[in-house]
Amino acid sequence: MASAMRPTLPALLATEASMTHPFPADPIAAVTHPNPYPYYAQLRNGAPLIRDETLKLWVAARADTVRAILDDARLTVRPVGEPVPRTIAGGPAGEIYARLARMTEGDTHRVARQALVKGLGGVDIVKVRESSSREAAAVMARYETCDAALLDTLAFAIPVRIVAELAGLPPNDALAATVRQFVACLSPLSPPEALDNAHTAATALQAKLHALTRAEASTSPLIERIVSGGLEASEELPNALVSNLLGLFSQTFEATAGLIGNGIVTLATHPELIARLQASPADIDAFVREVARFDPAVHNTRRFARELICMDGATLQPGDAVLVVLAAASRDEASFHAPERFMLDRPEHALPGFGAGRHACPGEAIARTIASGVLAALVTGGFDFADPALRWSYQPSSNGRIPRFNFIGSHAS
Repeated sequence: MASAMRPTLPALLATEASMTHPFPADPIAAVTHPNPYPYYAQLRNGAPLIRDETLKLWVAARADTVRAILDDARLTVRPVGEPVPRTIAGGPAGEIYARLARMTEGDTHRVARQALVKGLGGVDIVKVRESSSREAAAVMARYETCDAALLDTLAFAIPVRIVAELAGLPPNDALAATVRQFVACLSPLSPPEALDNAHTAATALQAKLHALTRAEASTSPLIERIVSGGLEASEELPNALVSNLLGLFSQTFEATAGLIGNGIVTLATHPELIARLQASPADIDAFVREVARFDPAVHNTRRFARELICMDGATLQPGDAVLVVLAAASRDEASFHAPERFMLDRPEHALPGFGAGRHACPGEAIARTIASGVLAALVTGGFDFADPALRWSYQPSSNGRIPRFNFIGSHAS
């Protein structure tokens, strides 16, 4: 390991940002802060459940409390009285949202989740890795320079293409843009115009996926496994099968983009890792796994009390919201040795960023494999992570940490 290597400009800039930026105002603002981790450490040092009266919710940052909350059936993923956000209720995007396994409870959630677990569990991870790396290399070959558009395509379009391939959709360069429009319905920060576009995208995506599920002989083993797992095909729309197929695209879109982007940031700020990955490409999987712990794509999620709950010295009233700070839990020294260090050889451990319990992400292995394939293509393809023109900030979000890259000076921004 080249620990004595002189820091690159991106690494110096990241260090300077962590020293000069004040603590974020709250755990929501922390998601897009240049370095939120000292603030998260402060949260962990407080009570297991902290009441934030400004945000009007409880905050959980310790790993043991986070696990307990995610496992507790008394805490739901949506408010009891608002299963679908009011901003999209009644429209096509809202109809899909209401059927997503990640947003439902009880038998509806159980059936959808077990079907997705069966479907995704049968995916050939080796082929996913090969397809991701091949697609990424092809995209890189089409760009004359390494610029922001290239990195955006690698982070957002490649994961969508891989999921489309698994679902049996033909190649379509416009698909990622349509998924990007739909994903706006999942964010409370989206303006009305973006929500209107999300409804339009929902209708278009439903039609494509519905046609696949209605085919007499499906060309997608993934869909066949999901159907055999309990999500049956239907002539009617909306339906749970089509909605959850669409959910695979939306969940892959931002979460995997964040994982890829944070992998690029990590290599830009830890240049000693680049030579090791070039010499031992097989280590890229361990690298991506550690990125998912060290700087995860999803920093928080929410749970809502459906009844009176006494937990860790706090009393939650029915309807109370809990902000579960997954990124704080991923650096809890009670669960991870030397959590502030990036350790490529760290023993495997459950990753808080992919959730846990009843709503743990069933596509974790696929998301990490897609990211591994894309990052492997960058590492072996000669991408200059130390480029002094490389800069990044973070896409506005209340829970997702997704870098936006640009190149200052010698590259297009």
